[in-house]
Amino acid sequence: MRRGLALLALGFATALAWAQPAPRTGEPAAAARVEAYFTPGDDVARVISGRIDAARRTVQVQAYLFTNRRIAAALAKAARRGVAVELVADARQHEAGGLPVLKTLDRAGVRIWLAGDFAAFHNKVVLVDAGTPAAVVVTGSFNFTQSAQDRNAENVVVISASPEVTGRFARDFERHRARASRLQ
Repeated sequence: MRRGLALLALGFATALAWAQPAPRTGEPAAAARVEAYFTPGDDVARVISGRIDAARRTVQVQAYLFTNRRIAAALAKAARRGVAVELVADARQHEAGGLPVLKTLDRAGVRIWLAGDFAAFHNKVVLVDAGTPAAVVVTGSFNFTQSAQDRNAENVVVISASPEVTGRFARDFERHRARASRLQ
């Protein structure tokens, strides 16, 4: 399984290399940086929190489940220091209690929307500083839960130095936010 995920990450990195815009004459092409992390074993919550802690302008999150206090604390801290933090979450999971940290995040200044147009809003994405050279995408199977960190076999891929990929994730976030309802 680990080998399969490693091959998936390698394939993803290869696809990213092809997605890079052509360099202007005389300039070397910037290579996307791709990192892969796995649970159990890697401290994925620390990796995600670290990317959020480094945000300067924006953090945009798409979440199916959200119970991880460490990641929630990083989002709240970012909002308190003036970073525009937005989160689109699955409306049904919120109604069922699968998103208990949303009210706390809302009180901290995170702008929250609930997506209810799908059987499951199953995205798990953190997009940091979209539209800047420092933009980073974190995505994978990892739900933002303590179980994902401690008990599940999960993965995340961190992609940086790829304006095309981060741009696609930013457009996807905007599309879902536009269709979602603000948390009441």
